[in-house]
Amino acid sequence: MATTASRDTTTGNLNEKEIEKFLSENLSQTVKSQVIIGKKRNDGVHIVDLMIGGETYTPKNRKRPISNHKGGQLISLKYQEVFGTAEEKVPFEVMKLQDAIDDYDYESAIIVLCGDNGWSWKEEYLSERFKKRMKLIGPNVNIMSQKEFCISILKGN
Repeated sequence: MATTASRDTTTGNLNEKEIEKFLSENLSQTVKSQVIIGKKRNDGVHIVDLMIGGETYTPKNRKRPISNHKGGQLISLKYQEVFGTAEEKVPFEVMKLQDAIDDYDYESAIIVLCGDNGWSWKEEYLSERFKKRMKLIGPNVNIMSQKEFCISILKGN
C-alpha cells in the first residue's frame, strides 16, 4: 500500500551533521553541506551532502550554498539503519557523481556508507570486486565505510 507519510530522516541528518563537524575540526579546507553542485543529466538540481574545499556562494535569502565549479571534493553520505532503498541508490550515485566531476571539473568524490544495520549490500559495495566494477563508470569516485572515511581524513589522504 502506498503512503504519503514522510520518512524519518532525522538519524541520517544527525549523522551528516556529526560528519560535517568532524571534517571541520580535522581539515584546513572549508566544509559546506547541502551544496548545489550543478544539474543532473535529467536537468534536475544536483545537491551533494558535503563539499570539501572548492568555491561556493550563497545568494541572499537562500539557505543552500551554490558551487562556483572551482574545485572541491564531493561527499555523498548513504545512511542506512533499517532495511530500505538507500543501498539501492549506490550504483546510480556513482554515475551522478562522475557526471558532476566530468561536467564541472570537481577533483573527486566519495560515497560514504554510514550505519551498521539495515544493509543487505554493504559488504558487497565495500568489496574490491564491486569497487573495480564501479571504477569502469566512475573512475574518480570512491566508496568506503564511515570508519574508513574518518581514518583517511585523520591520515590526511
